[in-house]
Amino acid sequence: MNILIVEDSEPEQMIIKEAFMEIKVRHDLFMVNDGIEAMEFLQRTGAYQGAPKPDLIILDLNMPRKNGLEVLSDIKENPYLKHIPVFAFSNSDFPRDICKCYAMGVNAYISKPIDFQGFIDFAHVIDTFWFKLVRYCSH
Repeated sequence: MNILIVEDSEPEQMIIKEAFMEIKVRHDLFMVNDGIEAMEFLQRTGAYQGAPKPDLIILDLNMPRKNGLEVLSDIKENPYLKHIPVFAFSNSDFPRDICKCYAMGVNAYISKPIDFQGFIDFAHVIDTFWFKLVRYCSH
């Protein structure tokens, strides 16, 4: 499975990669640094012309240049992209932020873990739940 991780923090990118390696799964992780790069990856433009279509997008909400809500809106308005599951990944636990994401079509809202074990648990849950139990449309 191809997972696109949209995260502007390089340390968090590394922790996510390490967590998936720790649980020994064979998903391909693709990292981009902000919303502009995410849309280039998804539309296969610029440096991402050969990019694969992701099976899941993990989307940080607070990023420079183009934030996660803007990216989510672009994804859900695009007929080619709108069926790709998107998980919002944020430090915010404000009900307003969570409800807004669900209203915009996010498939899950996940609070960022606070330690490495939390990231391992996050990777394990995504692998077990999303890729082994859930069935979804993969046009």
